[in-house]
Amino acid sequence: MKKLPLIILFLVFRYLVCDGQTTFEPQMLILSPGNFTFDPSLQKEVDAKNQELKKMSEQTRQAISGEKEGTNLAVNLREIQKNDLAFLQEIDFPKQLSLIAQQYLIYRFYEKFPNCLILLKDEKSNGSLDNLQKIASDQHMPYVLNFSKVSLYKQNSKTYCKLQMQLYEQGSNKLLIDKEYTGDWNNPGFEFTCEQGSIGCTISNALSFALPDVIFRVASNNPTIKKEKELAIKRSAFINSTIYPQSFDDALVRKVIPSTNSDIELNDLYHCFYNSDNTKFVAFFIKTIAAKDAKSLLTQKKDGNVNIITTKDIHDPGYLDESPRTYAYIVRGIQYQSKWYFDKSEVTYFDAANLTEGKIEYLNNLQKWNFFADDSAEPANDFWEGKLFEKIKDRKKDPNWEKYKKMWATEEREDRDYIGMCELVADVQKKEKELADEIFRKQLIINLLKPFYEAQIKLKLSRIVKADTPAEYNLIYPKDKHVILNPIKITDEHGIVSIRYFVFLPQTNEVFEWNLATPHILHKDEYTDEPITKTINALTTWDYSYKTLDDDAFWNEKVLAKDGANYKYLNKLQ
Repeated sequence: MKKLPLIILFLVFRYLVCDGQTTFEPQMLILSPGNFTFDPSLQKEVDAKNQELKKMSEQTRQAISGEKEGTNLAVNLREIQKNDLAFLQEIDFPKQLSLIAQQYLIYRFYEKFPNCLILLKDEKSNGSLDNLQKIASDQHMPYVLNFSKVSLYKQNSKTYCKLQMQLYEQGSNKLLIDKEYTGDWNNPGFEFTCEQGSIGCTISNALSFALPDVIFRVASNNPTIKKEKELAIKRSAFINSTIYPQSFDDALVRKVIPSTNSDIELNDLYHCFYNSDNTKFVAFFIKTIAAKDAKSLLTQKKDGNVNIITTKDIHDPGYLDESPRTYAYIVRGIQYQSKWYFDKSEVTYFDAANLTEGKIEYLNNLQKWNFFADDSAEPANDFWEGKLFEKIKDRKKDPNWEKYKKMWATEEREDRDYIGMCELVADVQKKEKELADEIFRKQLIINLLKPFYEAQIKLKLSRIVKADTPAEYNLIYPKDKHVILNPIKITDEHGIVSIRYFVFLPQTNEVFEWNLATPHILHKDEYTDEPITKTINALTTWDYSYKTLDDDAFWNEKVLAKDGANYKYLNKLQ
């Protein structure tokens, strides 16, 4: 996450919806920095930052002042917003440090703990255990984060920030962290992106070292995470003792997956299991890659999304040369309407001491694929309807449809014919449809469109002297492809370039010009996309993301409408 302006962060909060929970976890109070000092030569820059923050604070408060309190906000985020608005009233440069810390910690904790509650308090602490204990007790907070000392100083013409950070835990009445961190004015990037060479960058840099320690300490003590770790150990033991040793019959897998499939090596199959009626399966594959082959395999694109688990950094020299050499994946299969569909997924490269350990380690992915019942080390009854075999949902039935329908519109339209179908089957059918559409378009262009335009130009018909090349053809049609609308850039005998609209009927090989759409004369350097979209949208809803235009009223009433025996809006061409 890039460091977002405060106003943007508050606007983002508006779209996080309450899930009905009221237990906040984790809970933390962040205090204003205690003793703040800076080199006198930085006075001008500190003053400028204070003015900038004052203006930003006012913009943020104005942006949300007209909204109803708590609109679309989860309970914890409503509390955070209310708390932060109060904190912003007296914001200054040192207090921005506390605000950045809060934003980062919420961002990092939110995925795992959407009910986290991390608040700010404009109060300073001297850093003593007694003082921090009193604040935690008075505010009913398990954790208090305190920046007891913050100092900006110059060294060798470079600015640095040195901060003393304390993390107090009320339950143990101890300081889990009491440590000094130093940051220079270089931009650390990623979540702490800042203006290189600025005093703000020194703070971001110091926090980039300090805050991961806070996350580690809180996570290490968190009862939910501890419980999950204990459960993971039990589930791993079950996989090791019960799942891995099971005998299996791979005959069905080998029957479904052709031996000619170059992406799946059947000899690497080491485990598989089926649902009760043998209409679904999950098969596990693994192999060890020779060092000389690892780099070439990792740089190939055929596996699509690939997970690489390594202690090395992708930016390190020789990363690919020292890459993990255990290569594993699953193949999911499902029988639908008497036809088998399968795909290769969850491709992973990782390090394993030996092949046996690699097999067991990869099988442990079952823990995140809903193989086990909730809060249990026993298999779930609904595994075959779970993550690996999810079905296409009807977006329009989602309670948030009205709120997000603009965002979901393209996905909903493309999934409309596949609602209730397993995503695996739908994905395969979509690819088959895309291939069929591609073949249809190529044949249509070769057999009908290209010969038509070439003949018009050669015979000097229909005021066509020049037309777009086939690669530039825009083809708009419904699913059944009985009518094709082709908006195209045409140059006439006077050198005037315009967008004209031609209609092709593949079944009869007839060609017409659509006179309901007035030709649009193109200005120099004007692209065709916007005028075409504007023309079509005057009659129906369409843009270039539509694979097909399936508005029967548009085709029947605006394109193919008849007046007696003749088409109302179509002029037939030779």
